[in-house]
Amino acid sequence: MRLVHLSDFHFDGSPELRAALDRLVDVALSTDPDVVIVTGDLSADGRPTDLDAVAAALARFGTIPRLILPGNRDLVPSVGPPGEARSLPVDSDLDYFLALEPALGFGFGLDEPDDAGAEAGDPAAAFEARFGALEPVLTGDSVHVVAVNSTPRLRSASLERAARRMRRAPAGALRVLALHHGLLPVPGHKLRDGDLSHRAGDVLALLLDLEIDLAVHGHIHRAHAWEIAAGHHRLVVSSAGALVNDGRRDASFNEIVVDGGRLAIWRRSVATGRSTLLYEGDRRPAR
Repeated sequence: MRLVHLSDFHFDGSPELRAALDRLVDVALSTDPDVVIVTGDLSADGRPTDLDAVAAALARFGTIPRLILPGNRDLVPSVGPPGEARSLPVDSDLDYFLALEPALGFGFGLDEPDDAGAEAGDPAAAFEARFGALEPVLTGDSVHVVAVNSTPRLRSASLERAARRMRRAPAGALRVLALHHGLLPVPGHKLRDGDLSHRAGDVLALLLDLEIDLAVHGHIHRAHAWEIAAGHHRLVVSSAGALVNDGRRDASFNEIVVDGGRLAIWRRSVATGRSTLLYEGDRRPAR
């Protein structure tokens, strides 16, 4: 079984990111995935037209099962470069658009559909209209993926709901938790406020207690994988790179391969298609 884990497109409608997103989907499709997981920040600021473009790009996966969850950029309008964004106070729909695009104040570039202002006032509704629930579940005989929404904060109710959903996983299925914000610091990356979920310790403890196989997230823009042991169980945590950058020479996504009792995670370059092994080990060690 092969999963692709994509994250952090920060799509803003620019020709450069449009071409990069198309290339990312091309490379991901070339791996012949069985499941696609997208862990948020699909857009730069949650604008409906940008979400439409991302939805169209992801539709190229056709009938391949997909689980898509939001990131902070999708739900909380913000400005600033990745890693340094600040929330944008929104007093009205007009203020929202003027703050993001000052040229609109002079009547230039206004190409949003008539209902864009209303959707911009409710980013969660705009996201759900295109991608479904904010905390989706994807389940099958081979894989069971549960998402939690970590924006603006990961709530106890979300964790409790995720635990109930995880317990319904089919026997023998790969059990995966997906969220946007990080769970562990990434080597070589300066940790910023908001990089990690404030409930990271609770999440890790819960996943180990439930004997979850894999946790995947984005937000940090670095491809990395860790193995955490607690008693009889080992959990793999995997962070995906980003489309905008991942701190290396080019953008990337993660490819996750389950072959018998082995689990492997590869970082795959969007520019070259080449892959680099991040992790390989037993999927579920014996007690």
